[in-house]
Amino acid sequence: MAVTMKDVAKLAGVSPSTVSRVLNNSSLVKEDTARRVMEAVKKLNYEINDQARILRTNSSRLIGMIGAGMENPFLAKVLKGVENEARQRNYNIIYGDSDGELKLELKFLKIMKQRKIDGIIIISANIYSSLLEKVKESEIPVVFGSGYINDPDISCVTVDNVTAAYEAVDYLVNNGHKKIGVIQGPYSDAVASAERIKGVRLAFRNHGIELDDKLIAEGDYTFESGYTGAKELLSRNNDLTAIFAFNDEMAIGAIRYLQESGISIPRDISVIGFDGIDLSKFVKPALTTVEQSGYELGSKAVEMLDSLIQGKPLSNNKIFIPHKLVERESTEMHFGEVVGKRR
Repeated sequence: MAVTMKDVAKLAGVSPSTVSRVLNNSSLVKEDTARRVMEAVKKLNYEINDQARILRTNSSRLIGMIGAGMENPFLAKVLKGVENEARQRNYNIIYGDSDGELKLELKFLKIMKQRKIDGIIIISANIYSSLLEKVKESEIPVVFGSGYINDPDISCVTVDNVTAAYEAVDYLVNNGHKKIGVIQGPYSDAVASAERIKGVRLAFRNHGIELDDKLIAEGDYTFESGYTGAKELLSRNNDLTAIFAFNDEMAIGAIRYLQESGISIPRDISVIGFDGIDLSKFVKPALTTVEQSGYELGSKAVEMLDSLIQGKPLSNNKIFIPHKLVERESTEMHFGEVVGKRR
């Protein structure tokens, strides 16, 4: 015979309503009482009826996360931050990997709504207007964690991509680099990559340097696209002295191509990345990068989402996490002439 909440209440010497409050993580129950209840739950092997709880409390204690590519090491850090913060707030996580495809993102949004999810965190390189419309229509609390969303009704946690990219180019120019190639994200990425290219253009303009289209190559945030992006840039520009890639994976891919081509880093070409993934410290040469905390982004996203779920007013629904430029071995001062003839 199945163990009921009344059985737990009887063993713990409390009322069924007190058991319910403990199981729903209420702060109204004394610590000693909560401990007795949890001991009774464990002893009786009581299993919470999730469907009954949802009907009773109108809360599933579930947070959905839609992410684009779990193989991405930065996203893995974000997910870790989401999981840990959610656990502390008594939520469980359901994850869907959309690989940045709108069709899958809409599918996961529909599934999570059917599962009576309490809220959703979306990390996607491609923020389509149709996705934003469906998010609003769903009436589910949602926080985006992949870029600044201008819509005042959409909450987001992000790095200041414009400022961070500006500072990366500013650093290179102040170190004597005038011929800087850029490996950006996909042209379809209207958020993070678009913001970073805006910062790049602003820095070039403020330093009086022309950003010719031949100085920009499209990537897709993978090692492979960094490799091919560097190859493309060098085929069009034999006088590059620096490359700025919009994430560390592409920067590491670029380093691989340069090394295979007999180009010395940083003597011939300096390379700078973005994100600050762990691998950036261990490649040779160690990668100079714009570091942001994926863990903090995930944690702050859950914190904001929890407030939305509880109906608490937000003083600001657009939050920037800190970033900093970390100087390592892949960049150095450029003093004038390009070293060696490149084909």
